[in-house]
Amino acid sequence: MSLRVAGRCAGAFFLLAFVAYGVGSALPGPPAGAALVALNSALVAAIGALAFRALRPARPGAAWGYLVARGAEAFLLAAGLVLRDSAGAGAADIAYQAAMLSLGLGSVPFCLALARQRWLPRWLAGWGAAGYALLAAGAAAELSGIRVGLAPAAPGGLFELVFGVLLLARGFAPATGGRPGPTGGAPSSAAGAGDTRVWRAARAAGVGLLLMAILAGLANFGVVQRLAAADAAGATTGLPLSHQRALVLAVVALLAVACLDVLVAWALRAFLADAGRAVALLAAWCRTGYAVVFAVAITHLVAAAGLLRDGGTERIDAGVRTRIADFEEVWSVGLLVFGVHLLLIGWLAWRSAAVPTWVAALVAVAGAGYLADSIGALVPAAYPVQVATATFVGEVVLMGWLLGFAARRRPGRRADRDAGRARQAQLA
Repeated sequence: MSLRVAGRCAGAFFLLAFVAYGVGSALPGPPAGAALVALNSALVAAIGALAFRALRPARPGAAWGYLVARGAEAFLLAAGLVLRDSAGAGAADIAYQAAMLSLGLGSVPFCLALARQRWLPRWLAGWGAAGYALLAAGAAAELSGIRVGLAPAAPGGLFELVFGVLLLARGFAPATGGRPGPTGGAPSSAAGAGDTRVWRAARAAGVGLLLMAILAGLANFGVVQRLAAADAAGATTGLPLSHQRALVLAVVALLAVACLDVLVAWALRAFLADAGRAVALLAAWCRTGYAVVFAVAITHLVAAAGLLRDGGTERIDAGVRTRIADFEEVWSVGLLVFGVHLLLIGWLAWRSAAVPTWVAALVAVAGAGYLADSIGALVPAAYPVQVATATFVGEVVLMGWLLGFAARRRPGRRADRDAGRARQAQLA
């Protein structure tokens, strides 16, 4: 499929998605309304895939970010449809605002990349970036409990209509009819391009793991586990409004972790592909599958936050406690797949010439710990010891090593070092 054909398909999907969600959300309920909202989710995911295919060779970072953001948007809009019936309007609204936040954050770099590639006029790309930034800000305000209405979504919505018509007319092509913009300054030689690819993959994986550790720690241990502990103590502790807002923010943080899981999965595949391409691909899909299961688990927290918002109560009622327990149960199932992923990464790291053997061993041990805990939770006589609380150090070591590798092997620094050695050789 050529860039023009892919762009025209994406433009048609932009316009169809706009109509499908607008009409579907206005209809009173199933089956017509639900079918149109589900169609919108499918079209949104297809837009992300088409844009990713077109933009990835030149702007891989923006392409991956847009693909994951669109995938998260599609998932959350469909989840909101289900949550409206099972948990109420509050949960559906949280899912919708989280979807808009994902769309806004992922689309800003996408618009800037289109301008750099000269696929959009700069003024139109600037309009899109500003509109999506305003959309993200409005969604963040709504999730924080500040009512701003639909006004922040208007500029981004109008941009999507104009962008859809433009794509339908000429596809992904330079706005001026000239050659595409620069590809980001990648080295021209095959060896230099390979070094840059490995360095970027290591940097992306290391930074992603660091962000995940921070967000997951704050959300899970700072909010979710505190609510679970209150339940274990008899649910006699009041739940003030600030805790309800904290749960919503924890949901957003955990959804960000699920998106980062996908990005880290494919960054690790790029970094370790030379050690075994088929196994690296399998490992990436395992972590992607885990991210999907984790996102499904998070929908139970969305439901819990929605119940608290709709009920207006300051107590942890039975429905909220059940949803938190469901979140932990589904997550534990996902960790089974995550353990397989870490075992595969450990094997690839052991075969890689770049990764020390001791790092590979610790990563494999971490994977075995997650497998042991997940299997133990599923068997009737579950053991109380959590092995992963000790073995997770392998993930931390991998994160630190990747960040160190990216800092040491930065292409610019390496080129400067080689040039300095050449000058010294000439002087000698």
